[in-house]
Amino acid sequence: MNFISDNRIAHLDNTQDYDQASSSWDWFLETKWEYNSISNKELFIICNLKTGSDDEVFSEKLSILLDHSRGRIKKGEITHLSGDTHDDKTLTDQQRERLKELASKLPPPKQTGPHIALNEMLNLKSTRHECEGESSIRMTYGNTNTVTTYQDTARGQDNAFRQNFVITHIIFSKKPTILPEILQQKRSTQIEKPVSVAGLTVFYQVHDGSWRECQEIAIASITMRNEEPKWLTDSVINIEPDKLFSFAIRGSVSIRGEVGRDNQTRQRTHKSLPQPFKLKIIITDSISKQCSLVVEHLNKPLDLITRESFLNSYQSSISELVGFTYADDCETDERVYMAIYVNTENQIIVKNGGSYAYTFTRQMIRTMEFTAKQNQTPEVDLDYIHQSNARHSSRAFALFDPETYMLYAIRLELSTVTSKTEETILIPIEKID
Repeated sequence: MNFISDNRIAHLDNTQDYDQASSSWDWFLETKWEYNSISNKELFIICNLKTGSDDEVFSEKLSILLDHSRGRIKKGEITHLSGDTHDDKTLTDQQRERLKELASKLPPPKQTGPHIALNEMLNLKSTRHECEGESSIRMTYGNTNTVTTYQDTARGQDNAFRQNFVITHIIFSKKPTILPEILQQKRSTQIEKPVSVAGLTVFYQVHDGSWRECQEIAIASITMRNEEPKWLTDSVINIEPDKLFSFAIRGSVSIRGEVGRDNQTRQRTHKSLPQPFKLKIIITDSISKQCSLVVEHLNKPLDLITRESFLNSYQSSISELVGFTYADDCETDERVYMAIYVNTENQIIVKNGGSYAYTFTRQMIRTMEFTAKQNQTPEVDLDYIHQSNARHSSRAFALFDPETYMLYAIRLELSTVTSKTEETILIPIEKID
């Protein structure tokens, strides 16, 4: 700060050198005395201020009326001398027109690569099949039949992992002619000897319609007390006439690809397998005859975030949702997103997936505008908002008017290994406190 010998009280500027010409001052603050030549009871203090983000000089005059008899100030009054007095939140008509011009030049959103086909998943249906084959053993679905799938948590040394499955409540019986009577709990006469399950294999269907053999097949009887099943990998099972036997069957499929990255995706049939996922159970009986039953499994619809679900989840803190954009990873069924909204405290929030959120107040924006003007950079990388890993990336860039350096938009860039999205979103500057 420089103290001046004339009527100036003090002066402060960015050069720290009072001898510099005033044209080199990006900003300055100074005060000076002024005296009333007619009356010694009145004194003036003039304050001049120029900010780096504005070309105008703001001047205010403090008029002080002195009371000499009591040795105190009798009255004070401030008068505006120069500079626009509009409030910092309200744009001038010129700024509004410029903002409209900038808005009209915003590029349309860009999107490359596929989206996750949610509608196609919703339209898929599973089919119930009948047991086929020459064996006298019959298989049918129990009333509580289910198929569950889950993936290993990591790949092995061969870069493969297991897609596991468990089929529950498959009913085994003998003689299809009396099976309906058994299901209806009617008595029947045993007219044939028991037959045995000598072999059990399970095949899965691939995209071309062919069948491939599953691995690690085991069978267990369904217990009545919810006990842990006793899995058998090699055992003869006797099926007596006129009786029903409920079994669970488990197995696995070797998959080469990306393991699901969270519990939701790991509890699904892998992307490389068709939907519905079809499994064919084949039984060979004690006289070398076979029968088969196909069971199907459909993945549950993915719970992916959308503009509507985001708004619903954060409605208590959102005053206005300004923008929402996303990119899908179609190999892992994941979605990365970014959102911009005005919160209930009239601040701009940029949310970058998960729990990450960044707040921008009017004061912060003014500082950003000043820095952009100082550096003459109409585009600033908001690197503290970035998130990235081996598969996904999200970035944000602040855009300033190259003429006035007013912040007017934020560009969001999201990418995955399969897709990329870029969208420039206009910021409602006048709504920010």
